Amino acid sequence: MQLTVLGATGPIGGLVFLQALAAGHRVTALVRDVCALGPGGLQVHSRHPHRRSRAGGMAAAGVRRLVRLSALGSGGTVRRQSLFQAGASRLVMGTLMADKGVADETVAGSDRDWTIALPVMFGNGRTVPGGYETIPLDGTRGRVGGRIGRADVADFLLRAATGGQRIRRRVILTR
Repeated sequence: MQLTVLGATGPIGGLVFLQALAAGHRVTALVRDVCALGPGGLQVHSRHPHRRSRAGGMAAAGVRRLVRLSALGSGGTVRRQSLFQAGASRLVMGTLMADKGVADETVAGSDRDWTIALPVMFGNGRTVPGGYETIPLDGTRGRVGGRIGRADVADFLLRAATGGQRIRRRVILTR
């Protein structure tokens, strides 16, 4: 399968890139010095209204499938975050999380086949890809906390991109 990885030099994008190559996929890496669909820093999204139209470029480019890495706590997803993590996110990354929420809503409002991954806090240490839990954002379970390894997140992103499951869904990732 032909895949394009935006942010392939980042800590998770690099893992997606390597996992995709190891699985035999043809991979194009798109890189730059800031976040692929985010502000690249703690900037207020209203100063960058052009970002909202980026997802619309998918149709013009013929892209049918998009798997987006966001974060639990972005936009309205804060209601599913553990109380501790919600407070920490608001304090440290408030405007960034708001911007991610705007981008998530833009993607979710498109007519593309999208999946939005919402990992909890990243943990350090080794993990075995595949040993993580996926929870639908709109599922019945309450607040979710914990940590997840970057290799697990990369594994989910690649599986979502190549497996055709969880289309038009937001999925919480935790261990």
